Amino acid sequence: MGNAAVTPCFHPKNSSSSSSSKLIFWDGTMRCLKGKHIAGEIMYEFPDKVVCHADSFFIGHPIPALALEDELIQGEAYFVLPIDSFTCKTLSISSLLSLGSDPSKSTIKFGECPFEYLKGSNGRVLIKVMPEFITRLINRSKRPCCPSSNDNNNFLCSTPELRKHYQMLVKSKDQVWSPKLETISENKQGLDQALEDERPASVNEIEWTKIQRREVSTIRLALALEITQHVEGDNTESLVGEA
Repeated sequence: MGNAAVTPCFHPKNSSSSSSSKLIFWDGTMRCLKGKHIAGEIMYEFPDKVVCHADSFFIGHPIPALALEDELIQGEAYFVLPIDSFTCKTLSISSLLSLGSDPSKSTIKFGECPFEYLKGSNGRVLIKVMPEFITRLINRSKRPCCPSSNDNNNFLCSTPELRKHYQMLVKSKDQVWSPKLETISENKQGLDQALEDERPASVNEIEWTKIQRREVSTIRLALALEITQHVEGDNTESLVGEA
């Protein structure tokens, strides 16, 4: 940790000055630090927390946790999160869900643009998690808990079609990994009905269909990336075992 790339382009709306760093804590509180500070100061005050650059969360990439000696960039925002919020060093859909684990809160729609697609230096697509979305996740739950799989599905997937694809693509950790992507089929009639059932009266049918189809594409792309990395990881372990 501490080696994650920083993309300094997120500037919180309520930031009073670019000469201070903004800390967003797990309990929903915020703090602005003026002058030079290092991440170690924060982690010394909160030994069970980790400091992450708010604008550097990418699905399938290392958690953007700062090292003790990393200096906070003035004008940037940072999340101060519990260390046990992440079970591994790589950001996945499941670890992202753990940040908003209170099922009693209202569902956050994917139409609120949780992801941004960027092109990496190697030409591959990067899926960036928007800082505003992570902030909403934090505000949903004031303390970490252990949500059920069904709660996670309902939170991430706002339509029956999305929940179906989530359940088909995300396997239990106790199951043997055996991807069968050919079994995933598109039920256009069911999707259209699901989209129409959730359409607000103030949104016309054409615009609502565009919004919800974008949700479908987003979750499929994110899960496909996670599946690819899971397969690559299993293949690597197999090769090591054979050696």
